[in-house]
Amino acid sequence: MRLRNALSKKRAKTFIVIGIIVALAFAGIYLASLSSSQITEEKQFLENYYSLVDATTGVTENYHKEIGKWERDQYDDHELVEITNSFLSEYDLLVDRASSFRPPPKYQEALELYIKSLNSERASYAVFRDFVETDDPKLNETSIDLLSNATKYELKSFNLINTLR
Repeated sequence: MRLRNALSKKRAKTFIVIGIIVALAFAGIYLASLSSSQITEEKQFLENYYSLVDATTGVTENYHKEIGKWERDQYDDHELVEITNSFLSEYDLLVDRASSFRPPPKYQEALELYIKSLNSERASYAVFRDFVETDDPKLNETSIDLLSNATKYELKSFNLINTLR
């Protein structure tokens, strides 16, 4: 009987150890899948973020080309105002696109900074349009200040993204 009890206790301990190992294995698999899911979420956000940055760069470059044409008298003031209005709506779309992102929590601040950058750049061009219409030098200064702020927000966003990666 003692031998049987000893074997039963040994078997019970073995089952407990096996149970713990199986539980730990399942926990490891769960954590690995969770980590993989988080990696996928992060990767998707970063792809969306960099795609947005590329789109914004394209819009900004195109707008600055149009300003260059105006500076070379290829456009009159009224034409540049109309062109600016069309670019402002493109910035609205970029802000909407960025606002639709659902970043992992660690990237939330970086996205908010980039949205601030977009809004500041858009505001700069709206004020620049008003400068073109009125020729008020204060508006040009305000436009430059807003564009400078946009650049600062953008750089902060980039630096934060790079730090968190």
